[in-house]
Amino acid sequence: MNPKLLFALFFSLLPLACMSVEGRMPNNKERGLLSTEMVNLSSSVDMYLSSRAEPPNEPDAVLLQEATAHDPSLLASDFKRYLLKVRFQPPFTVLLLCSKDGRRAIMEDAGCSARLDRQIYKDAPCEFTLQVFDGCRVEGADP
Repeated sequence: MNPKLLFALFFSLLPLACMSVEGRMPNNKERGLLSTEMVNLSSSVDMYLSSRAEPPNEPDAVLLQEATAHDPSLLASDFKRYLLKVRFQPPFTVLLLCSKDGRRAIMEDAGCSARLDRQIYKDAPCEFTLQVFDGCRVEGADP
């Protein structure tokens, strides 16, 4: 094969490989592990922010670091391949896990509940959908 053609082909396909890593979705085994880690992390962030009356001004990454300072393992290395977002609905907190490129939602969890609230298997934008009301009543959660 012509070296120039091979070179051009390689560099034209390289961006596609990068995009697939950025937007990749977890398989079922990864989802199981991430679900457990997500519930633990959202609970920790919820407890950390529960005493605040006003929404935090810190970036999500800073909030996650501060909320897990007592146990850094809660911010599991498995999350590094994804984007984590924090939404404060006083006094509750919701976490959203998305593809690294921020285009697709993967799962969403209210920290006050004892189970993962929403698994997303179909294409969905990386946007919060859960609403948490008094007594940790989560609207929009999976049945």
